[in-house]
Amino acid sequence: MRIISKEAQKNKEMKSLQGSNNLKCKVMKNLSVKIVGSAMIFFFLSGLSFAQETGAETKKQARKQLKEQSMLQEQNRVNRQTRERFRDSLTEEQKAILENREMSQNEKRNAFSASLTEQQRSMLRENQEIRKQQRNEFRKNATEEQQQQMRRNRDNTRTQAGKQTRGNSRF
Repeated sequence: MRIISKEAQKNKEMKSLQGSNNLKCKVMKNLSVKIVGSAMIFFFLSGLSFAQETGAETKKQARKQLKEQSMLQEQNRVNRQTRERFRDSLTEEQKAILENREMSQNEKRNAFSASLTEQQRSMLRENQEIRKQQRNEFRKNATEEQQQQMRRNRDNTRTQAGKQTRGNSRF
């Protein structure tokens, strides 16, 4: 009987261990289901939040882009009007100087500037001032990416100008 009782005792222990293992498995399954469910809800909610933020940013960018486009159109309109006003003020002699193909560019520039009236000079100064203000306004409102591009362009221009100067001095 002792043998049976030892075997019976082992069986009871095995059954209790299996029961506790089943219980542990059920607890682990419930826990993993809760963790996975929580993670899915978290990712879903964060995705919604990101989509809302992205949508708001897109709307802001679109408004800013429209504002920039309208500002550029206004600047272009002002520049066009200024050019037309200056062209209308040119005399026949000044137009002939500009159209002369026998003169070099430098000779044309010198002859043309000598022929300008004080009113035309003031128009050119005003136009230069307006363009300077427009450039400063653009630089002030430019995004970081646009500012970086402007810096790269400026550096490239300086580098190329330096190469041209050095190249000319060698010969």
